[in-house]
Amino acid sequence: MTKNLPDERVVYLALKDFFKGADGQIRKAKKVREVVQKAQHNIDVRDLIQQHNFESICSVTKALLEQQIFESTLKAKIRFPEVFEISPAQSAERSASEVEAARLEADAVKSASAGHNKDIATGDSDDVHWSSDKVSRAGWWLSRNARGLKANIAVDLYELRTSSRKRPFPHTSVQVPSLYPVYLPYQTQHRLLLKVQGILEDACYNFGSREMKDVIEKEGWDCAECVELNVWARTLLANKNIFQLEDLESLGQQFSELTSSINHLRHTVVHRLRINANGLERFLADAEALAQLLHDDYNTRSLARLRREAQISIDELKRNKDLLESRLNSKLKKISDQRIEIDQLEQSVVDEMLKADKEYQLLAGSNLDEAIQAYDTAMQSPAPTDTVSRPESDFEDDPA
Repeated sequence: MTKNLPDERVVYLALKDFFKGADGQIRKAKKVREVVQKAQHNIDVRDLIQQHNFESICSVTKALLEQQIFESTLKAKIRFPEVFEISPAQSAERSASEVEAARLEADAVKSASAGHNKDIATGDSDDVHWSSDKVSRAGWWLSRNARGLKANIAVDLYELRTSSRKRPFPHTSVQVPSLYPVYLPYQTQHRLLLKVQGILEDACYNFGSREMKDVIEKEGWDCAECVELNVWARTLLANKNIFQLEDLESLGQQFSELTSSINHLRHTVVHRLRINANGLERFLADAEALAQLLHDDYNTRSLARLRREAQISIDELKRNKDLLESRLNSKLKKISDQRIEIDQLEQSVVDEMLKADKEYQLLAGSNLDEAIQAYDTAMQSPAPTDTVSRPESDFEDDPA
């Protein structure tokens, strides 16, 4: 008898981890079967195949692949919205963890900025014309002045991303690590922000060459690489009167806040500070806003493209985290239900033992009662005599 086709949502959940990356773009039936075959070591996949059949699973999987459901969590969320649902408690916990991460990251940036400013005040740093030996000492102040502070912040951030964020989870007594706040791999973050920093330095230099020629000539800046981004942030803020008032108003924030964010972006890159995805998106938005203010269309388009790609990747990562927590919740609930069934089964076994013991107890009592009753009956009967009675005819035949 042909088994019913499996539920698409169940197939998606069981095979999501096996059709990701390049495998999410598979379309040929033969290749689909190969991946599903290799996935049979997974208990969910194995159970699914046992409940239905291998070809049915492959058929549904191929259909989902053709609709790009494995390839895009956005399309998957539209198709299976309930799979990505999170509880209000989880949402609140995530918000709290992101606020705490932002606070610790801001402390790290402030400590970097404070150390950098101290070097400037004492003449140990030159923002504009660094010699080759000073270039190799980027972040040198940390080892001399603020190593302990940065180390403490690094420990706090690590704990925030790991053990300190373990929290109770529905249907289990186990402390489950949180998947939030969201962080991209540091290598990716650093490369992205380094690229953004370079683009902004180029945009600032182009603007300065057009609108601030006196400053450019006075400082002797002859290329974009001459000036660090934090120097441009201070220089632009000091000369904000060169901007049109309507352009400043269109920023949606104070110009000083924008330049402060750009300054923090520079410190994050130079001092190798890790930031969460929300902070990264804020940096990208502010970078694009500054390029727009500088009327640099080419660099604005470049930053907008980087920002869009970063947002797509971050949103994809967030949806994957939602899916993982939703799937965990489902599995833990299943385990909890099984635990309840096992507890009930254990109790029923104990109850069955006690019931049987009671029955054996009653049986033993009944047997003993019967023995006692038989004994009493025997005691109440007349005792037997030694003379053996004979028939009367036997006496009549005896001689006189």
